[in-house]
Amino acid sequence: MTAQIGQLVRDLLTGDLNSYPEQTKALDEPGWNAFGEIVGAAFYTAVGRRLAGQQADVAAFVSAAAAPYAQSPVAIDESAAQALVRSVLGDDATVGQVLEQLDEPDLARIELVLLRRLIEDGNGDITVDALVSSAQDEAAEFSGEAGVS
Repeated sequence: MTAQIGQLVRDLLTGDLNSYPEQTKALDEPGWNAFGEIVGAAFYTAVGRRLAGQQADVAAFVSAAAAPYAQSPVAIDESAAQALVRSVLGDDATVGQVLEQLDEPDLARIELVLLRRLIEDGNGDITVDALVSSAQDEAAEFSGEAGVS
């Protein structure tokens, strides 16, 4: 399952992210679990590579990432997005409230919007294929699918 979900994540990161609701509407609970694991692992890796150890202005980063999607099907809550980024950077004081309020589709949508910006800002040091492949491997290990073809 992680291979198909990984391809969906690749498609969303390289194609029209506004198609997120349409492309994910057929996911069932196991599909959403795998989708969330892959997107979450990719998000964690990308934030760690691009923003850790820097004096990044998280609010400015999130605002720039969110701007192209304002008033679209994938518009994001910027305060929730900031909490997610800060949690990866080690400040998890506000992320618990975000996790209580948002469901898996909302969290994945926010992470995808931010991932697109991280990839764009990465000057080629973060590629979609490498990021998603690594995230798929992590998700497969977590779900017990590792080694299953």
